[in-house]
Amino acid sequence: MSGEHRRTGAPQGPPWSLDLLADLHAGVLDQQTADQLRVQVQDDPEAREILAALDATSADLAALPPLTIPDDVSARIDAALENEVRAWAQQQAAAAPPAEPVAPPAEQGGQVIDFAAAKQRRRRRFTLGAGLAGVAAAAAAVVFSVLPSNTDTSGSNQAQPQPAATGGAPAPLALRGEQVTLNGEQFGEIMKSEQYSSTLTDPQRLIGCLQANGVNSGKPLGAREITLNGKPAQLLVLQGGAIGKFRLLAVGPECGPGNPAKVSDSTFGG
Repeated sequence: MSGEHRRTGAPQGPPWSLDLLADLHAGVLDQQTADQLRVQVQDDPEAREILAALDATSADLAALPPLTIPDDVSARIDAALENEVRAWAQQQAAAAPPAEPVAPPAEQGGQVIDFAAAKQRRRRRFTLGAGLAGVAAAAAAVVFSVLPSNTDTSGSNQAQPQPAATGGAPAPLALRGEQVTLNGEQFGEIMKSEQYSSTLTDPQRLIGCLQANGVNSGKPLGAREITLNGKPAQLLVLQGGAIGKFRLLAVGPECGPGNPAKVSDSTFGG
């Protein structure tokens, strides 16, 4: 939905459509609708997840180099267009009565076709169209949690090579650093995961663990067994209190009622 067809009045939800959340993220809604909707989606974890994914995608797209047409491709397009215009002009001239003056090949109705200007306009349209298509494709991908990877060459918190786990379960995600930080690909995978350590598969123990860490409502949006600097831990993705912000809580295997066993407490997005 484009900004030329802006909605009036915030639709009621949840759930909200992807188009509506994308309009909110892109800033094309009228101010009153955007303000009302932004307040409503604060309490919807799914909507916040989509907006966070759109934030991450926008950041990745902004880092890409400008998209331009290669010179050889542009030259071939220009030549093809010029040939088409000349052929069309010749056909029009042949079909006209003999007494009518024949317009020059690059003229029609007194308007001269400026190939240089047309080329520049086509370049602008191609760049804009390709950019919007890329945003739409990326936005659709993140809805299904296929987030692009943010390659970090610093090596401070890279996932280490993981051997295949026995029994078909994925091996714990190996991380390093003073606290848990994730790139977009890792975050997307964890948001699709509900992998709990053996001690936290008991719902009552999980609730007690969350309460010991100050979480008194809601359930984890994603869960994954990890190792942090070689030590086993349970990573829980929780609501972060703002649109696009998430809490990354890592606890030790002994976490339970009255025992927070906190290993790391960081955030993603926001």
